[in-house]
Amino acid sequence: MLEKQLKRELKNWDPKRKSRSRKLSWLLLGLAVLLILGAGLYPLYRNWEEGAPERMLNHGGELESAHQFETAEALYQQLSQDYAATPQAPEALYRLARIEQYNRQNLRKALLWYLRLEKAYPDNPLVHATRRESARISKYSLGDFAQAISFYERLLLSGDENGDRYLFEIADCYFQLGNYVQARIELEILGENYPDSPLLVEALYRKGGLLVLEGRNKEAGETWTALVERYPESIYRSQAEFDLAKLLEEDGRLAEALKKYQEIDDFPQPQLLEEKIEHLKKRIAEKKKAV
Repeated sequence: MLEKQLKRELKNWDPKRKSRSRKLSWLLLGLAVLLILGAGLYPLYRNWEEGAPERMLNHGGELESAHQFETAEALYQQLSQDYAATPQAPEALYRLARIEQYNRQNLRKALLWYLRLEKAYPDNPLVHATRRESARISKYSLGDFAQAISFYERLLLSGDENGDRYLFEIADCYFQLGNYVQARIELEILGENYPDSPLLVEALYRKGGLLVLEGRNKEAGETWTALVERYPESIYRSQAEFDLAKLLEEDGRLAEALKKYQEIDDFPQPQLLEEKIEHLKKRIAEKKKAV
């Protein structure tokens, strides 16, 4: 009986099958270990991955400090592409623009990075600074006054406390474009909306000049007269008085013009004022001789 049982077991015994079974067991055990390890390591990996944008941003700052701007730019570009949905992405674009603006002096490329930031992240707090820089580059470096107006108008609509400054810049851009009427209108809006602005005196003085360019000398004179009366301590007061005298001179009222010139004090160009007075005295004398 025992002998028969042993023979049956020996007959069914297959060393290869047992080896395969052992390998399968080890494989299953290995997979189980990997699953256990993976479950434990995944949170660590996730935390490491989530921290990658901040590490890249910090490293970029270190590279900038070491004046390795090309490497820093490559890192910022990678960050903005690979982690576009993170809070660090707009900061990376802003830094790219700043490198081009201040370190490479490539203002057109800087403007492109600023525009990309504004378009991709319109609600990001950096957009406001981006628009200010874009407006400054457009107006003062590239001479693109129409584009500068667009940036200043967007800044104005944002409700920034510097609205009077933006209106003044818009007016100056229109002046540079030769649109004197619109320039004057912008200055008038400044006066209406910001009656306490420190720019108001200069805006009033420039408004008078724009009225002259429009051929509205009477209104220009009224504007400068108001400036002299309201802001007697302003640096624009003596210049306004000088221009008022010029209007009188151009109108043929030479005696009144001479008196006006002679009453001006603290004029920033005393030699010019003296030449004007002497020239006008000669004109009056010649006119008297002619009579």
